[in-house]
Amino acid sequence: MFSPPLGRDDTENVSPAPTAIRGRRRQRPPSSDNSVQQPKAKRQRVPLSDQTSANPDAGPETYEVKSARPSMVELKQDGIEEPLASKQELSFRSKKARLGDRFSKGDGSTLLSTNIAFDVRKLPALPDRLKLDATSRQHGCTDGFTGYALSLSHTHAIVWPYATSTQTPESFIFTLPHPSKLSTDPLPLGALVPPSASSSEPGLVVVMPITGKVTYWESISSATTLDFMRQQQNGVEDSIPGIYSGETIIHIIQAESAAGFVLAFSSGRMAYLSVRDAHGRPKISTQFLRTGLGPASSGFFGSLRHALSHNALQGDIAAIRSERSSKQGECTVVAATSKGRLHSWRVHRGGHHDILADVDARSTILEAVQQVDQSSAKMPAESFRILDFSYVPRGLDQKYNDLSQLRQSPLSEDQQHLLLLTSLSDKQACRYALVEVVLSAGVSDDPIYIGMVRPISAYSTPLDPHALTKPRLYLPRPNIITFLVFNHAAVVASIAQHPDTPDSQILEDNHLLPASFEDVIDLRVDPTLEIVGSGIEEPHTHGFGASEGRAPRIRPKNPAAILLVRGVGTLRIALTDVERFASEKPPEVTAKAKLEQAVFFGVKEDNPLVFDVQHGLHFADSQYGAAALELSQEILTSASRHFSSLAARVDTNIKERVRYLEKIMTQLKSLRVNLDRVTKWQLLWNAEKMHVANVIWHKHEDFTQLRPAASKKSIVAEIVEYIRSEEKSEPNAAKGEVDELRHWFIRDVDRMEIFIAWAYEVIKHNSKANLDEESLTRLIYEAAEIYNSAIRDAFVFRTRNLRLYGLDSEDLEHGILATNYTGLPTPWTCHPFIANNVKRQVELSTEWVKQHWTAEPKAQDVLIQKTRGLLPQMTEVYLTVVQELSRSYLASDDPKKAADGQKYDSIYEQDRHDKVVLLAQTENWEAGIKIAESHGSLPALAQILTREIDGLRNQLLSPCLSPEQAEKLESKMTVKEDQVREYFETYGKDFAVPFYEYLFTTYGVDALLEYDGDKKYKTMYLRTKPELAKVSWINDIMCEEDIDHAADTLLDLGLAREQQVWNKKIELSLGKLARMAESSRPSSKASASVQDASVNGIYEDATVNAIDKELAIIGVQDDLYNTQILPVVSVALDGEELSLVQETFSLKIPKKYKILSQIFDDALRRLLDHEALDPLTLIDLLTLIALPPETKEQMPDQFFSAIRVAYNGLNGAERVQAERLIWRRCFLREDWTQLNNTTLKNDNDIVEVLGQTDLFQFYCTLYANQQSGGDDNNYRRLAPSEAAGVFTEILDRRFAKMEKGYREKVLEAMRWEDSNLVKHIEKHRLDQWAKETRKYAEEAVNQQYDETTAAGAVSNSPKPGSTKRQSKVFEAMNGQNGTH
Repeated sequence: MFSPPLGRDDTENVSPAPTAIRGRRRQRPPSSDNSVQQPKAKRQRVPLSDQTSANPDAGPETYEVKSARPSMVELKQDGIEEPLASKQELSFRSKKARLGDRFSKGDGSTLLSTNIAFDVRKLPALPDRLKLDATSRQHGCTDGFTGYALSLSHTHAIVWPYATSTQTPESFIFTLPHPSKLSTDPLPLGALVPPSASSSEPGLVVVMPITGKVTYWESISSATTLDFMRQQQNGVEDSIPGIYSGETIIHIIQAESAAGFVLAFSSGRMAYLSVRDAHGRPKISTQFLRTGLGPASSGFFGSLRHALSHNALQGDIAAIRSERSSKQGECTVVAATSKGRLHSWRVHRGGHHDILADVDARSTILEAVQQVDQSSAKMPAESFRILDFSYVPRGLDQKYNDLSQLRQSPLSEDQQHLLLLTSLSDKQACRYALVEVVLSAGVSDDPIYIGMVRPISAYSTPLDPHALTKPRLYLPRPNIITFLVFNHAAVVASIAQHPDTPDSQILEDNHLLPASFEDVIDLRVDPTLEIVGSGIEEPHTHGFGASEGRAPRIRPKNPAAILLVRGVGTLRIALTDVERFASEKPPEVTAKAKLEQAVFFGVKEDNPLVFDVQHGLHFADSQYGAAALELSQEILTSASRHFSSLAARVDTNIKERVRYLEKIMTQLKSLRVNLDRVTKWQLLWNAEKMHVANVIWHKHEDFTQLRPAASKKSIVAEIVEYIRSEEKSEPNAAKGEVDELRHWFIRDVDRMEIFIAWAYEVIKHNSKANLDEESLTRLIYEAAEIYNSAIRDAFVFRTRNLRLYGLDSEDLEHGILATNYTGLPTPWTCHPFIANNVKRQVELSTEWVKQHWTAEPKAQDVLIQKTRGLLPQMTEVYLTVVQELSRSYLASDDPKKAADGQKYDSIYEQDRHDKVVLLAQTENWEAGIKIAESHGSLPALAQILTREIDGLRNQLLSPCLSPEQAEKLESKMTVKEDQVREYFETYGKDFAVPFYEYLFTTYGVDALLEYDGDKKYKTMYLRTKPELAKVSWINDIMCEEDIDHAADTLLDLGLAREQQVWNKKIELSLGKLARMAESSRPSSKASASVQDASVNGIYEDATVNAIDKELAIIGVQDDLYNTQILPVVSVALDGEELSLVQETFSLKIPKKYKILSQIFDDALRRLLDHEALDPLTLIDLLTLIALPPETKEQMPDQFFSAIRVAYNGLNGAERVQAERLIWRRCFLREDWTQLNNTTLKNDNDIVEVLGQTDLFQFYCTLYANQQSGGDDNNYRRLAPSEAAGVFTEILDRRFAKMEKGYREKVLEAMRWEDSNLVKHIEKHRLDQWAKETRKYAEEAVNQQYDETTAAGAVSNSPKPGSTKRQSKVFEAMNGQNGTH
């Protein structure tokens, strides 16, 4: 009845039991006369003993009492019925077990649930018959005083000691002499009769509800004695007289300490049933009580009509209860109808009775309930019902009266102190309440007093009309806690007084007192499971109303409720400390407590209890979240009281904790708790740690098996030993905790990130300790296994369990969040310690494999090969860890973490290339390609593929290859080259650029130009690389045949980027040539318009003009270098070139303005390095250089060259400013103070001096260039006053980004130049001297032209550089004219 059917093994243990309880028959000698069978000899039942129990075929001590005609008692094995023989076997009682043997041994119970207030345990004792029959209609009760339980079906009554520690207790099965006719009939009613003076075992009375047949067994054990039963045959079976047609018996309760019972009938009538006479001998007698609850007439029609009408007004009798009186042989009985009528009697032994009270308390109770419970006030009053009630125990010490909300029990026995269980219901729910009632006899004004009203908020499930039992209310001593038992649940509700503290006084004044303790024990949803009987166990100690006379067999320290559950067995709900409910800190039902129950006990598949029904206990989602996190942490550290510090099998312990963590989430989901995102991730991370702990432990066992016998200490044990004491919990040696490794896996799994990080540290410490290579190789391999399997499996676990943790909407890649780390703590898998040490482990393992790949012994070579195989996975783990760390830190509000996030992001960007490429060193080609693709490192992908192909090409060059090997290598290389082409198509430019970059930097220009696997992206790559413009030009000509773009490439390079003057000259020349060649080709498009041709022509002219200008500037630079610098450099010693040139060509500039010397020296150095000088720098060089007279005539005038540079290289205001600077410096080349002083000088002296000035030569060159048409530029002649003021406030663009101090020094030098010029203008008539000099210079040039023309030497026309000749002409001209 109370548990699922037994399996085959259990059945086999039951079937042979008769041989264990009956002595073996002695074989009679064969008789020739078989017509008359001799009667069987009596056999005595052998009591169970240690020897009997040792027999594997022995069964439990079970007795069956059958009623027959004539009545006989037959012993049979529980659960196995024997057919009735023609003659009844006789059985005798065995020796009874001692009380201590039955009740004092360990209870052997199974813990089904526990919390801070109570434990729920399944008691082991259950008769086999009930185990095998789990579906039939049965009900029963328990008696905590005698320690027996009773179960009744239509045909049998079973009695057994429910609290014994054996699974199959000594049980008594009684076959009912008058069984029910139909299975739908009401079940028989029964009760255990208190033991008589001559027996220690209770008796049994069974009443058939319809027929009124009564059967009484004085003692459950003596009923097995055949002779006794024969003697008492007529006295132990009887019928209740006067039962109406259609009337049934619905209740039976014990009325007084002897053998009296009160019966309640469906009609409302009450009867007193006695099973012993005045002398204590078995005798059944019945007497109806006077009551207003039932019909008065006895006719069939009248009685039925009166019963129906009466019950409609008053309701059925909900319950009857009795209370012993202080007078011997008396008791008080109260009956309550479902609609609220209370009736009480004083009943004397023999059935004599007095009516004490008859009160209709419905309206009074209903008003009190609705006044206290606002939810009940909303429900219809017609639904009010009294479900059950209990007497409030009397005789408690005063301190216990003070601890209860109930009033102190009245001293007068005419007042009945009751606690009622009431209900109000609507279509959706039912509200239950406990109501304290004092019923007074003989008081007409106010016979009923309402005390405490205690609503039940934790349970609101409506009643099941088909339940086998009605709800029961139990109030055990000391009146602090109540048990409410329903058909599928039991409620533990406190009625303790709130502690009298200042805080409670404040809360009470503000009506904020917290609700008293309530909790619900629910049965699993299963048609088989149902509570079919109940009872209580209460303490009988001093102050708890210790009973007089016989001591109870069950003596608990705290109250308990006993439940008979069909399909399960006997459950005990035992309080842990009843007085704690009235303490200053009473037990509370918290979210954590409920969650803890569900996790640790709901995970058991055979647990009949269920924990996902919330009822009225509702907690906020945040409370559940905090509770889940706390519980999860306790599971990781085994900090809960449900865990032991000892685990014989660590893997079993870990798996169990993994199940607990999963149960947390399934329970929260079943409760529809909406956790916040952070809590979900924290719970998932904790589960990951537990999963990883399981992985690592199995790795440890694998390592241990592979290690030699002399070295069984794996790296897992080493790590635990090396971890600092402040980063782990130390085992308590005083308590026998000596295994540090197991202790860590039990207590410290929450610090998994520390454990993993220490793997590398162990190797580092051992290498410093000069560990031998073989052992170090093993440690490196084991560490690689730890890093690879632990973190990778954590990511896999995370991905697979997103839905379980409500994170299925999160976007993961490689097992980590792709985005949205905002608000999340740093994941444990990317702890900085882990990221740092995984990186070091990857580098160490790679280097170790490279060094020992083939040089080690065979055994060690296996580990090297395994380590090599782990490198790709470990590399990917490392990259994922660093990526997760950078993403997490970048999303942090902490500025320091955000800065570190930038650093880790840079590390990831670098290492996703470097660490992947590192795999090529160990020839993990395919794995490297896969990781490079996975992490988007296309440069690494290109590099690995290129290196692999190059390696295959080098292998093909080996002369030792066989044709088969060569063919295999060629085939493999072809596959790889095809793979490269596929990547070009797949990734396009993103792959092509790094591919060609590596190809060029590693194998040079030839490899780049000769690669024929791609054309499109190679050209694009070259054209987007300015530094490869020369190669791009070659590619344009050779591969693309695009002369136009080749010209553009060269011209762009020469005009904008080339730094070397010779290269620039060549590039511009070739570009110009290519442009001209392309323009001379006929157009490829016949439809090209005239307008397009015109535009192209203009563009071509502009380009050629720009080229010519650049070439002109280069020509000036070449003239300066070839004619002036080169002769000096050619005679200089190595390394002394610059200093010699500076010494030869430097002007004398005051030290105060040495910044001009620095500008000149920098330009001179660049000239020596053959750099292509920018126009402004070249102008500075030409205007600041002092050319020796012996080489000066070998180049055009330096200031004229500077003017040409300005006109070819500058535009707009910048050119104007440069012209002014050139003229100013030209004017300042002479000492106009001396020139202006003509005192005592003749004309020839003055003319000779003017003819030697740089200004005169500058004017001559300008005029000669103008007259000869040397170029189209109209060079201006500036007066000294026009040149004054240039660059005294703002410098040219070269100095814009230089330091302010440097710019100030340059400006100061410019102002110095300008002040000298202004001085000469103002004091030495420089403007007039300039005009005079220009006039004489132009006349000299004209005279030179005239002489040349006259001589017919057109070919020898004056050249701009012939300044000396022009000077002589000027002197001759002055001599002839004699002018000043």
